[in-house]
Amino acid sequence: MSTNLYKLGIDIGSTTVKVALLSSADELLFADYKRHYANIRETLTALLQEAKETLGPLDVAPMITGSGGLTLAKHLEIPFVQEVISVSTALTHYAPQTDVAIELGGEDAKIIYFIPRSDGRRGLKRVRKKL
Repeated sequence: MSTNLYKLGIDIGSTTVKVALLSSADELLFADYKRHYANIRETLTALLQEAKETLGPLDVAPMITGSGGLTLAKHLEIPFVQEVISVSTALTHYAPQTDVAIELGGEDAKIIYFIPRSDGRRGLKRVRKKL
């Protein structure tokens, strides 16, 4: 078993489950998604098993996001991050030059605007959610 702690992101959407595993240096090691057809638990289990078969057993720090993730996060006692916050945090870290982001989901779309902050980075301005 590895002594490193890896980041496990889980996104439970209205139609799919997505997972991503990152190293402590934020290197993407594994990412995949599958339609869940309302079988979220089985789909997540299959994706996590695939990651384990690909990378071997790892110590992970999981976080859950997505429209279907709150209940699962509470049940598993895993931190939940609202998906707009998750997307905007990732973009300010990995693509700080971003002005606007459009996220298309299975049942909605989100537009996130970023504005310059006093520290020279960009921050969340506002969000418009369209159904």
